Amino acid sequence: MSFQSQEQVETLTILENRLKSLSFQYKEPINEIQIFKQFISDKDEEFAIWKNAESQVKSVCGKDIKNGELTFQCFTCAPDPFHMYCYQCFDPDVHINHKCIIKHKIGGACDCGDEQTIIPSGFCSKHQGISKFDYNQELKKISEPLKQKIENFIRALSSVYLQLTKKIKSDYHKFNLKILKLYHISEKLLIIPLKETIDSEYDIEDYYKIFQQAIYLNSILFKMCYWLTESRLCFIILLSQIFQQQLTQESKQSIFEDLFEVQVLIESQGPQPALIIESLLFRFYADYSFKQFIQVCYIKKYQSMWLLTRQKVTRYDNQIDETLIQLQEISNSKFVRLQNEQLLQMVENIKMYIKSYKSSQYNLQRFYLSEIHEQHTQYVAEQLQELFLNNQNISIVYNYIRDLQDIIHSHNPLQSFKQLSYSMVFKLRYDYSFFHKMGFKQLNQALAKQQLQFYSEEITKEIIQNFKYQDFTITAFIDCFNRIKPQHLNIVDENLIIRQYDLQDAIYFLICQCQAIEVIKTGLLKLFDSQSATPLFKENITKLMLIQCYSILKKKSKCISIDMQLHEAYKKYIEVKDLSEKEIFQRLSKIYLLLIKSITVIERLFTFFLSQLYCLKNFSSGKDFESYILNVLEEDKKELKIIFYEVLSKCLQVYTSIYFCQNKILEQIYQGLSDQNELVILESYDSSFLKFYLFIYENEGFNDLFQIIKNRKIPIESDMNRLLCCLLLRMLSSDLDLYNVCCSTSQNLHKDLKLSLAKSIQNFYNLSTYLQYTDIENKLKRMGIISCSYLPDHILEICEVDQAVKKLKLKPDYKIIYDPAIFNISNSTNNQIVEKLIEQNKSEKEIHLGNGIEWDVELFSQTNFRTILYHLLKEYCKREYIQKNIHLLATEGFALIQTYQLLYIQIIAANYFRTQEFIVDVPSILDQFEQIQKKKERKDDIQRIQVLISEINKITTVVQKFTEKSQNQVKNNLQNKKNQFKDKYNKLQKSEFLQDMLDSNNIKENNEDTYDKVCSSCRLPLSQQNSVALLLLIKKPQTSNFSIISKESLDYFKNQQFNLIDIGIADCKHYFHQTCLTEGFQADQKNRRQNAPNWVKIGCPVCKLPCTLTLPIQIQLTNFDVETFNSDLQLFVSENFNESLFENQITALVTLTQTYYNIFFDLLVSLLQNLPEYIRNKKSIVFNQLLMILKQTNIEAARMQIKEKFQFQTKNNLILKILCLIQKYVVLDKDLERLKRKIIKCCIQYNIKNDIKAQLELSFDIKDEISQQIQESLQKTLIQNIPYQFTIINQQQLIEELKCIIGLTFKEFYCKYFTKKCFACGFYNKDQRYRGFSMCLFCSKTFCIYSCKKNLQTGNFNQHANNEHNGISIYINLENGYVTLLCSPISIQKYKCLFYNQLGQTMDVQNSHADWNTYCLDIEKVKELSQIILNNSYQATIRNLEVRQNQLDMDGWL
Repeated sequence: MSFQSQEQVETLTILENRLKSLSFQYKEPINEIQIFKQFISDKDEEFAIWKNAESQVKSVCGKDIKNGELTFQCFTCAPDPFHMYCYQCFDPDVHINHKCIIKHKIGGACDCGDEQTIIPSGFCSKHQGISKFDYNQELKKISEPLKQKIENFIRALSSVYLQLTKKIKSDYHKFNLKILKLYHISEKLLIIPLKETIDSEYDIEDYYKIFQQAIYLNSILFKMCYWLTESRLCFIILLSQIFQQQLTQESKQSIFEDLFEVQVLIESQGPQPALIIESLLFRFYADYSFKQFIQVCYIKKYQSMWLLTRQKVTRYDNQIDETLIQLQEISNSKFVRLQNEQLLQMVENIKMYIKSYKSSQYNLQRFYLSEIHEQHTQYVAEQLQELFLNNQNISIVYNYIRDLQDIIHSHNPLQSFKQLSYSMVFKLRYDYSFFHKMGFKQLNQALAKQQLQFYSEEITKEIIQNFKYQDFTITAFIDCFNRIKPQHLNIVDENLIIRQYDLQDAIYFLICQCQAIEVIKTGLLKLFDSQSATPLFKENITKLMLIQCYSILKKKSKCISIDMQLHEAYKKYIEVKDLSEKEIFQRLSKIYLLLIKSITVIERLFTFFLSQLYCLKNFSSGKDFESYILNVLEEDKKELKIIFYEVLSKCLQVYTSIYFCQNKILEQIYQGLSDQNELVILESYDSSFLKFYLFIYENEGFNDLFQIIKNRKIPIESDMNRLLCCLLLRMLSSDLDLYNVCCSTSQNLHKDLKLSLAKSIQNFYNLSTYLQYTDIENKLKRMGIISCSYLPDHILEICEVDQAVKKLKLKPDYKIIYDPAIFNISNSTNNQIVEKLIEQNKSEKEIHLGNGIEWDVELFSQTNFRTILYHLLKEYCKREYIQKNIHLLATEGFALIQTYQLLYIQIIAANYFRTQEFIVDVPSILDQFEQIQKKKERKDDIQRIQVLISEINKITTVVQKFTEKSQNQVKNNLQNKKNQFKDKYNKLQKSEFLQDMLDSNNIKENNEDTYDKVCSSCRLPLSQQNSVALLLLIKKPQTSNFSIISKESLDYFKNQQFNLIDIGIADCKHYFHQTCLTEGFQADQKNRRQNAPNWVKIGCPVCKLPCTLTLPIQIQLTNFDVETFNSDLQLFVSENFNESLFENQITALVTLTQTYYNIFFDLLVSLLQNLPEYIRNKKSIVFNQLLMILKQTNIEAARMQIKEKFQFQTKNNLILKILCLIQKYVVLDKDLERLKRKIIKCCIQYNIKNDIKAQLELSFDIKDEISQQIQESLQKTLIQNIPYQFTIINQQQLIEELKCIIGLTFKEFYCKYFTKKCFACGFYNKDQRYRGFSMCLFCSKTFCIYSCKKNLQTGNFNQHANNEHNGISIYINLENGYVTLLCSPISIQKYKCLFYNQLGQTMDVQNSHADWNTYCLDIEKVKELSQIILNNSYQATIRNLEVRQNQLDMDGWL
């Protein structure tokens, strides 16, 4: 804007004065139209310009999405994991075969139309991206006068607003924020006593009014901008241009930057919340150039987003906080009902608070952070990331992080957690998949001419000296921690006690360190995962950063040491004072807590890079490793030792401080047992550095360790010894600490780390032979072990999936062991294992001491096996250290289980490393143990010492016999296993299961008379009368995706004349007396819901098969038996099909006959498809009995109609041939003998296999001798063989069809069906309380789970199944691949899962890290589904399933 016009200056001045007047009306609501006409333009034609500028097609959506709204993501169109589509912009037709998901419980802005986030082909029709629009053409939609008026309005309003904020900025530190908020409430609710009290005690009224004016103008500015730009790209462009201009000629920055600078002040220090401008910024992002501008502003004004305040502390703080909450939650009407006494008490409390506040001398620091800081998640596009990391002003961000570190490490506690946010800005950027491109680009720039040498040769001194650390983002971030220096402790006497805010400050300090380290590890991981990352590159980059950290540590070494800090503080605050034991403890605790801040991120990173180098190379000894480090750092031994000693002292100080202060949350953060830590566990860093120190310096290292612990000045020696024992045991039992440090950047584990992880997992298998991946992961987490992205790969190096149970089992190379020493911080898992061992009658030694160290020693024979542990144990098993721990046991009152475990480790190690010397020491050791045992009073102590004595005796007396004994033991174990298998086989031979198998392979069974069988309930013989079998008839579901009948033959079975495939039958092999069955039904009814379908309420008392009718099975059938069964059959058909089928006698008989044909068809299909099942359930008896009933059924009245209706085309079709024979010789001619002869002839003609032929003979009651006679007579006749077709698909064919329908991977399945939308609502359920989406296996239609239409109690699944599939269906969930079985109204969710990865895990689409292609279709589960389909066992499966309540829906809600 030009400022030369005097007229324009006067116009602005007038407008500013009017807006100042408006600001005094801050209690009035804001009306945008009124403000437009009053302050911008009162001309109707200019208002019409704004009104008519609304466009249906916009550049970018930018819709503000609230948490819980229906949103989508498409990773095919947008790789950024944080992108989002609102439901109006997500068009499934645009995303066919894409990787799309419904995103739950997340808010933000819709990115549709943002070309930097989503590719243009992924845009909806309403948003076409900014490149589709011409800025100049858009701006021409607004007249020049209106543009000028809007610009004047924004300038004037911003000017007045900034004048007010300038006053606030100079005074805010003088006023108490809590009192300001109380004053606002008193004004708002007209609480006169409260207002008068504050006015009399605290002069705040003028400041309050200025702040209210500023907030009011702030709201007007942003609300007007939001109103002006609603669906109007031209106004978005105009306003974005205005905000990028300077406010005055003298200004050195834009209007937006001016506003940016004061936003945190308005948001955090006001009497009421300021307007959140997030939605407005989302809208402005439609102008990509403005988005880039804001990104630059974000960098240049990074410091302006932070506000550090000092607040006085009083003893009434918590009370006033509660009063504020109470007052903020009530309205005027509620306040009126407050009793006068309550009001007076509240006023009195506030008066006391003000008085206490004025006299308080103690201040706390607190960070406030602008909401704009969270906008960094919006700058995710690759170009914006590059703009951020390569911006010339990025040093401003780094410098402020340095300032933050000074504040965070100061001894004045921070009463906030906002300081955690700075590292997330970088972690987010490093975590993007494309970061490695920018990372390598920056690295190459920092290397300059030496980049080729860096990738192809070992790093040299020249490369290090010339490397531009500030040009490479990771090293620049590390350099942010280079300024922190140790401080002398200076504490006021009254503060020499730990308060709640001290603990909070320490907790946030540790979390802050974890997050900073995680940033570096995340960036390195992205570089290491790229194709350019060779082993040499990894080593060089690690060396480079190790050298960087070491140079910083070397500078810091000239400052005060940690030992001197502690010594000074101890002398100043404890030693020269006359204190009680309690006071000493309190003061020392406070000193320890403050000294936690003595260690910086640099010491942790130094440990990390040391660990990385150790794992990248192979070292045979500590001296080799030391030589390697000295060579890398170009340092002499003495100087390196000084630095190492100081770092170790700091690590051990933190370790001591954490455990001495005894705060559970602090311990959890440190040990990695809190949800706060993802990739960093600080205790592991301290323990790993100690491990390297002892590895390098051996005996000298152990002496330094003991001295450093002694220098901590722990007042009670036994406490010091306990701490030392726990530390040594955790370090010597495994290398899990080193695993925690290195695992997140190492896909292929170093052997030491692999075996340490294996040792933990081997322990878990004491609980079960098979474990799910999540079980192992959770147990590891409870042990303080990191669950990194590579954990699945690491576990699969140790375990393998058992395909039968889809769970993990140990690989043969690993055996189950128990080592209690590794469970120091995971008592729950350890207790479970101990209970199992007790159940298994394990020895006291195995329960108390385990066999973990024996496993370690057994593997020491391998070359370079666990090198560090090997050398540490070799050193620590020396006589002097064993005696040290024995002396601890002898100390009165010292009974730490870790000491016993530590001694056991030393004994086993001593026997391995210095056998002869140890044997000489044994008598003395045993004598000392016996003396200690006599003095101990606790039973556990006596027992543990006895176990140690027994173990020493064993290993010293059986050394020579060990090998022979081991060999004999192996032989005995093998023999025992053989005997177990024999016993198991003998039992199996006698079992019903094996007998059934033998029966299924038997070609012919004798058809025993019914009365020789026994009742399955009372076990008494079945009588000639009133004996029944149970039948389940179902109306088969109609399926369009597949059919058990081949497509070529379908018309033969289902046509305009008849339908033979609608009814299915299932039976079981249990038979009953009618009275026994009735009693069984009555007993079962008590456990069944009365409103459930009959097939649920009535079923076989033995196998629980649902029942719809009973079949008389006696040989002599009475007319009553036949009529009753036919009546039940007709009732089933009329209930499930059409009642009109029985409107007259003729129609009823024809329908009854067709029903029989349906049942015979289904039985024949079962015979041909699944012969073992046919035999096992003795369907031949059912077939024959139905044949007898049909023969005795009088259908004479409908004879002609039946003959005319059922004219089967029998050519090459065995099933139709048999049905034709049944019609002719059973229904019409009633000649069973001729039927039998024809059946045998049919078997010969069609060349039927003997096993099927045998069952056909049983089904038609053809005795062996009769069959033989018929065959002999037929041999005299020339019979022409007919090639037949089964016309039905077998199970394998059905499995292949299902595989094609579903897809072989989850990605194929999901992409095929997700974009089909719900066939009920045409989209996806907007009510995300009822989330979920599934496809119907029978027809491939997709549906929202539950009902997506209002006022419908019946769910989509039930409605669809009833409308199209006769009330039965199978659905597959698109979120996880789980199957839902449904027989309306009952459904079982999560019946089976169809997709598993190599870990046996099921799919969850909400997991953004999951590779959908690795979740493969489980063919065994598909086979089980095919079995249900072929056997029509939907209802039987549901009725017999034992499921959790949340899986079962009895009321049709699905």
